[in-house]
Amino acid sequence: MKKSTHWVGFFAMGIYSATAMLGCSGDPAPATMTNTAGTTGTAGTTGTAGTTGTAGATGVGGGTQLQSPSYHVKLTGADKTAGMPAPAVFASAGCPTCHGDNGEGNSIGPEIRFTPKDYAVSVVRNGRKTPAGGDSLMVAFPVASLSDADLDSINTWQNSFTKPTTGQSLYLNMCGNCHGPTTPTGGSAPIAIQGKSKMDVGMYVRNGNGTDFTMRATYMPKFDTTLLTEADLALIETFLGSN
Repeated sequence: MKKSTHWVGFFAMGIYSATAMLGCSGDPAPATMTNTAGTTGTAGTTGTAGTTGTAGATGVGGGTQLQSPSYHVKLTGADKTAGMPAPAVFASAGCPTCHGDNGEGNSIGPEIRFTPKDYAVSVVRNGRKTPAGGDSLMVAFPVASLSDADLDSINTWQNSFTKPTTGQSLYLNMCGNCHGPTTPTGGSAPIAIQGKSKMDVGMYVRNGNGTDFTMRATYMPKFDTTLLTEADLALIETFLGSN
């Protein structure tokens, strides 16, 4: 439901921004959640998506695909809760420039809190493509420039914040980068999840989708119960209008 980190992101975030569904690409998703990526071009009536079915105005999940920085979640107010101080390497690696001093996101890059570890490591080690497939500002950090131990300390920190207590705030933190920064109708992934069934939402949240994280339109990292409890998931489902 996040993340691209872009959830390094859910429903990236992919809660899909999360990470993931929160942030987030790979093999085509099952038909219960997404359509084929434009075999008929009926997914949209505007832009390139309506004529080619590729990433554009509408896409594989009937949602709108946004481009940077439009899809970035930037946490503010009550959603921008304070946490433990970031490890020194977070600043020395230049992460705050794009993600804010506390991983809250800014006009350059998305928020990166609550990101599944495997997904975060993949993004940091390999860099990140834009939704259109071009190079983004998220470059690869090899072990020579950021050790495994330092990367682990960053991931531990970014998942240590006090979690929100409302479905909307949980959605923003874990799903918004991929599924929409304000409404669940599409973000870096063109997959709308408004009103999706609890069965679909739960399946994708717990199992993820796809194997290639660079395929933002179809990949979603999985969120375990340590990062997203069943109670948290229920709040998100209520916000989505799931039945």
